[in-house]
Formats: sequence, structure tokens, C-alpha cells
Amino acid sequence: MKFLKSLILNTSLVFGSLILAVILGEIALRVAGIKYPPPLPPDSEALAYTAKDPYRGWSPRPNAKTVWRGEGEASELKMNGFGMRDYERTLEKPANSYRVAILGDSFMEALQVPLEKTAASVMQSQLKSCPVLKGKTVEVLNFSVQGYGTAQELMTWRHHAQQFSPDLVILGFYPGNDIRNNYRPLEHDHLRPYFVEKNGQLVEDLSFRTLNPASLERDYYMFSKLDQLPYELIANSRILQLIRQAEIESKRRQLQKDYEQTDINFYKEPPDQNWQQAWKITEQLVTLLKNEVTAKGKDFMVVMVSDSFQVQPDPKKRQKFMEAHQIQDIFYPDKRIYALGQREGFPVFRLAEPLQKQAEKTGVCLHGFKNAEACGGHWNLQGNRLVGELMASEVCQRLMRQSPSTQK
Repeated sequence: MKFLKSLILNTSLVFGSLILAVILGEIALRVAGIKYPPPLPPDSEALAYTAKDPYRGWSPRPNAKTVWRGEGEASELKMNGFGMRDYERTLEKPANSYRVAILGDSFMEALQVPLEKTAASVMQSQLKSCPVLKGKTVEVLNFSVQGYGTAQELMTWRHHAQQFSPDLVILGFYPGNDIRNNYRPLEHDHLRPYFVEKNGQLVEDLSFRTLNPASLERDYYMFSKLDQLPYELIANSRILQLIRQAEIESKRRQLQKDYEQTDINFYKEPPDQNWQQAWKITEQLVTLLKNEVTAKGKDFMVVMVSDSFQVQPDPKKRQKFMEAHQIQDIFYPDKRIYALGQREGFPVFRLAEPLQKQAEKTGVCLHGFKNAEACGGHWNLQGNRLVGELMASEVCQRLMRQSPSTQK
């Protein structure tokens, strides 16, 4: 009996000390102003994106409003009524109009700059002066979403964009991550559709629908084990926030290490079987999208999005980067997709070459912001402006080469 009392007393002291330590720790962290609020749960109405899209994994939330405070310019982020980072549009195509639908990822969505300064907005403005479009209403509808790969862009066409009856569909292809996005063994965020080969055909793999959108199963690098706890518990505990932050920072470093080579391999001939298959499926997806678009009587083209190293203003830095990573041709992915277009009968507009020439001529970086990587990351204000102008010029020239009988 005496032993039992002693055991209970000692256990109580241990738990009491532990509770006191937690309380003191919470107080100390609050006094010091140390906090790491967890990300809002995926179903939060305060988020600009929902993780409940049954075809794409995540998508912009219609009419969502927030403020963009990440890489680039701080600005209001507003989605329109159809869940697009775009101006308000009508589902029905206006009479006597020319509509362009852009499918792409974060480069084309361009959260880093205000809406009116995105490449899509600049393109819309510039196209209005195209002679063959004189007197017509010109609309460039932006269906792009950050993080999307070609599979998600194909699903965007099937379940969203085609309803708007565009005259031209542009696929903005960013080789920096689009290829790995399309192949499960190379991708870490699995809240997305994949396409797999069966009997020589591409078949949808929509198994992401069973994933918890805030779990390690979705993305080991993005989430913590603590994210399985109730959100309010983490939101109100500074200690849990600190532990979670330490785990996430460790995973970010691990992600950078694990994907260091993957983020370079798109510049090269496929180095292994995974990359061979990723390229194969990607090329099949682009071709499938082209076939579905043209089957609807719409024009289709691919615009190759530049990577920052391709358009580095300093040729010596560019050469140093290529030598460090044993890159033979920095335009390899652009040329490969261009060759695909030649085989499958669709135009490919390669942005990297004219952007590189402009960057070298002016010495101005077209990627990068003061609050992020210098000359790296996404297109900045100058980059978006120039891309919009180049895309408008390319489309206008193609329209002018068409005979009047084939214009819509």
C-alpha cells in the first residue's frame, strides 16, 4: 500500500512538472512573440484555392479574395465567378469576338504581379490592335493555376475551358516542372490526376480523390505529422507550432536535396527510365490535348515558358550554370516539344530565345523579384509585359497568314 501511494505521488509529480513546463513554455513563447500559425485547413473558405476539385485536385475558389504576399508584388488576389484568376467573363462567347483560352501553371497565372500586368492581360490589350481582329471584341481567358501539370491542364480543358467556346487554345508549357508533375515517381504532391498507359492508351488515374488533402500521404515534404491533430489545437499552442515549424523546415531542406538533380534533368536527354517515361507520357498528354481541342474545331498552339537560367542576362553566368550541371543545350526541352509539334501538326512558340536576346541586350532580368531570388523564379513585371507582347504578336501573325475563309 505504501509503495502504491509512493508510485501515485511520484507519477503525479512527474505529470505536474510536465504540465507546468508546458504552461511556462507557452507563456515564454507568447511573451517572446514567437508563433508559427499553421496553414488553414484545406476546406477553409478563407483560402483562394479549394482542394476538393474532383478532376484537378485543387482549383481556384470562385469569387475568393485575399492578398498575395509571396514572391513578387503585394497585390489583391481575386478569383472571378468561374474560379479563374481573371476578369469577370461570360460563359457564352460574345458576338463578333475572338477568344483565347490559356491553360498553364503559375507562370501564366502570374500571382506575382497585379492582374492587369500579367502576360495574359497584356496579350489581350495588344491583340486588339491586330488588323484581322479590327472591330472584334478580344478576350484572353486565363485558366492557369499554380502547380498544375499537363494532366491537370487537359482536365481543365475537358471540364471547364471548352465550355467558353474559345477560338484558340494556348498551352503554356513550363518544362521546369511540368514533366515531373505528370509522372507519379518523380512528383511529390500527389493531390492531382495522373494518366497511365493501358493497352497503348492513356487512361485517367483519379486515385487522388481518396487522399486527405492535408496529409503526409498527399505530400511528405509539405505536411507535418502534427497536421493530423485538430487544427484548433495547433492554432492555439505555440509549442506545437514550434515543433511543427522545425519539422517543416527540416523537410524543406530535404526536399531541396532530394530534388536538386530532378530540377535540372529536364534540360537533358532523359537520364533514366523514370525520365524516359515521364517525357513519353507528357508528349502523349500534349498530343491528346491538341487532338481534343482541334476535334472541336478550335485552333491549338503550345507556348514554351522560359526558365530563368535560359534567359539569364549574363552569358558567362549562363555558361557557368551549364558547365556545373553538364548541360549540353539549354534549349533542349524547347526543341523537343517543337519537334513534337512538327510531328503531330501543331505550332510551338518558343519564348526563351527572344527573351534571352532581350535580356542580353538590356542587361535586365526578366525573372525574379527583390523579395525573392534575384534573376530567378517567375517572370517579373518586365518579363510579363514582354511575354504578353510576344504572344500577341505571334498569334496576330498566324491569324494574318490564314486565309479569310478559315478565320472564325
